[in-house]
Amino acid sequence: MSDASSDQTMDRAALPSPTPEGSPRDWKRSGLLAMAVVVLLAAVAYPVRRYVVEPERQALLGYREPPGRRLALASQFGFDTAAGSRVRLVPGLPALSLGDLPAQTVMTILGGFRGPYVVRLWISVQDAKQRRDTFELLDLYKKILLFQGDYPGVWSFVPWDMVWNVPVQWGSLERKYQWMRTAIVFVNEGYRRHPQSAEIMEAMGRIYSEKLGRSQEADYYRKRIEEDEGRSVFRIAYDWYDRCRRTNDRYNTLGHYGLTKPVVYSQACHCVSYYAKELAQRSYDTFQSSLEARENGREAESLALYEQGLAQLLEAVKAWDWARREWGNQALRFEKEGVPAVLDERYRHFYGEADDANHDLEALCLLLNYDNLPELFDYMYRPEIE
Repeated sequence: MSDASSDQTMDRAALPSPTPEGSPRDWKRSGLLAMAVVVLLAAVAYPVRRYVVEPERQALLGYREPPGRRLALASQFGFDTAAGSRVRLVPGLPALSLGDLPAQTVMTILGGFRGPYVVRLWISVQDAKQRRDTFELLDLYKKILLFQGDYPGVWSFVPWDMVWNVPVQWGSLERKYQWMRTAIVFVNEGYRRHPQSAEIMEAMGRIYSEKLGRSQEADYYRKRIEEDEGRSVFRIAYDWYDRCRRTNDRYNTLGHYGLTKPVVYSQACHCVSYYAKELAQRSYDTFQSSLEARENGREAESLALYEQGLAQLLEAVKAWDWARREWGNQALRFEKEGVPAVLDERYRHFYGEADDANHDLEALCLLLNYDNLPELFDYMYRPEIE
């Protein structure tokens, strides 16, 4: 008995004594784990910041990396991203990439604290506006869209804020235009994620029509859009507004931000009228150049410009006929739906404007030829796009 008892005593003595809770060994293990997490996050965040975010900022400021430097960065991160030639939109990529990892990590860590964090982001947006820190704004907007991307209204409000409130601080038209292109990237991403949201489609149409098509700097923007997208800004705006009204008829997703359905739907009609005026402007300017070339003895150039102006005039006739049909359909539809009388009167006014312009330009095409251009040009006028 004494031998067995002695063996049990020795076995218990051989066992390591339990470590007290909260001992230095546990703290050391936790500290090492925390350090490993920090090092891992830093290993991801630093190259993303250095080779993705910073080149993007430099590109928006107008700077470009030398070609050799671009190629060196492209070997690791892809040419487009390394050169800063496209915007990294964190929430919109269909699959995770290196640029998405920090954002996904933050979302996981925050968990239930995402709500207060988003509130803080919106407060920071206002602070950044007051400081005129536009590139901090860009980062904040991306984070907001990441955390609230499930709400279509966020995808329409953030680009509106970018397009109307931020570029007024700058004097460079090129810089303003590139910033607006960034806003368009955001709206396109919102449309990809919410293909049934008429509200997002309306937001895109408004950017093209109102800011890029009819603002004080619109002459510059319209030319840039034509170069970059190969179409008139008003044709692009019409496509978005038309898609908006067809989608809303099916899903009723226009939202409730102030504008009524008849007013939003009428924007498609306005875009066709603006497009017709734009074509008439081009025709007028081309005829004027033809007359100037004739006066300076450049007969062949004058004749070529006349033919070009006549083709543009015929396109304007077609566009005014299109506008007439759009306004007629708008008036008939909302008359049946009980639109206020003041709006019905406006729709019929715009229908009459399109009808008159269509008939006047048709008559001009029948009368006009190269010989009587100087005489008839005195009766032409260049329409304004209000």
